Amino acid sequence: MTRFIYVLLFALLFVPCEGMAEDTDNAKKLETVNAALQKKDYEKAVSILKELVPQGDPEACYIMGELYLEGKGVKKNQAQAAKHFSIAAEKGDIRAQTAYGEALASGNGVTRNFKEAYRYFRKAAEQGFARAQYCLGYLYAQGRGVKKDIAQAIDWYGRAANQGLAEAQYSLGWTYLNAKDDNQSDTRAAHWFEKAAEQEHIKAMNNLAFMYAEGRGFPLNYGKAAQWYKRAADKGYREAQYNLGFLYEQGHGVEQDYGKAVELYRKAAEQNEPAAQYSLGLMYEQGTGVPANLTEANRWYREAARNGDPDARAVLRAQSKNLPVPAAEPKTSAKDKDKAAKKKGKASQ
Repeated sequence: MTRFIYVLLFALLFVPCEGMAEDTDNAKKLETVNAALQKKDYEKAVSILKELVPQGDPEACYIMGELYLEGKGVKKNQAQAAKHFSIAAEKGDIRAQTAYGEALASGNGVTRNFKEAYRYFRKAAEQGFARAQYCLGYLYAQGRGVKKDIAQAIDWYGRAANQGLAEAQYSLGWTYLNAKDDNQSDTRAAHWFEKAAEQEHIKAMNNLAFMYAEGRGFPLNYGKAAQWYKRAADKGYREAQYNLGFLYEQGHGVEQDYGKAVELYRKAAEQNEPAAQYSLGLMYEQGTGVPANLTEANRWYREAARNGDPDARAVLRAQSKNLPVPAAEPKTSAKDKDKAAKKKGKASQ
């Protein structure tokens, strides 16, 4: 009997100690993995992760999913990424729940399923994970997997925005700008665009400039608009290049410079920005900032029309019917405002 008690005590003591030792060993291996990742030694990281993933370690599965998603240390494979995210998500890893939700929402590596995406986002969002809160806000804003609810979108975007997530700050600003009810607020939109722009969010920079240029949420200030458009334009953002070009063409906030306007329109036009293509066509037709060249003007009108610009299509329709084309004029601020409203509000995914 005494021997049995000793054996039982030994068993009770030994099993937890063995588990604790295994957890400690795994933790050390994960530290080595993270150190390898910092050094961009992906092969070493993957070799260690392959020891941990079969054990179902959630952090290891999540990291392996990221490596499959990015094709680092392993061949890029979205299905494998989703599989590893799913394993980690079921074990409660909030990063994996969010990543798997994004896979479900986009259909990358798994069948698209917005309702399931919502479920995973919600799990992580309720635990305060900013990225999940942003994604949940997006589903409410778009009515994907859940009934469209702008108030809920604002709530979840706001939670993420208050944690400093630039994408959420931008999307919250866009939602306030375009809401059709009491949620519409230029002041709040401008505030959140500014917060995101200060984090180098390129669309927010462009939209912050737009707010200054239109006097929405801020007093009208073309100088500030030009500054923010330039910051985004210098990063290659085509809409900001077009908008800055327009300021140079009109002499708003900058010294009027048709040559600079043409340069910026061309940069944006070569990235298939339809408004810039149309504007470049106008410059060639007028001989403003460039020698007049109707052949070149029509080339850019055709490009703009192909990309959906209604003004360019109108010009080409008139030409096809041999109708006189009205003298080309720079687009009015009202037209720019309408175009900007159509082009500047897609939430980042």
